[in-house]
Amino acid sequence: MFAELDRLLEPVPLAARSWRLAADTPLQGWPRLVALGRGEGEAEERRRVRVEVTFAVDEAGEPVMTGRLATTLRCICQRCLEEMELALVAEPKLFFGPVARLGAAAEAGGFEACEPEPGATLRQVLEDELLLSVPAFPAHADGKDCGPLAQKLAALEAPAGGDGSGSPFAVLAGLKRKN
Repeated sequence: MFAELDRLLEPVPLAARSWRLAADTPLQGWPRLVALGRGEGEAEERRRVRVEVTFAVDEAGEPVMTGRLATTLRCICQRCLEEMELALVAEPKLFFGPVARLGAAAEAGGFEACEPEPGATLRQVLEDELLLSVPAFPAHADGKDCGPLAQKLAALEAPAGGDGSGSPFAVLAGLKRKN
């Protein structure tokens, strides 16, 4: 079943057949995602990428693809600098026809024009979609989930002396007044 992901992407014939794919594949088969994540070992080997895609023909007769992709990566939280689990979800809506034919209905439906490079596989296009869902600065959803380093930094940023100001410039101004 995973071979379907690695065949040459041909949207027109796939859309003509209303082709669907539902798969649960090992993360190790997605090299650019693996390169982003941190971690090795047995737990990493069990990580999966869930794929559900459907090809169809739109009202103008052009091929479109909709889907849902989900996985989890281990990465570094940019707030506390500790490892965290980052859930990635992408819901691509791709239009494979000429950009000039991207109709108002397709645009209103949230479809995005896609012109894959010659020789691209479905896996590569889907991996691109997952990569686009990675935040520039991954961080725990809630600061309370951050580790001890973030807590120490928060304590340092707390206002000293109850003046209500946590600004470093206010601290400097206070030091200047004391001297």
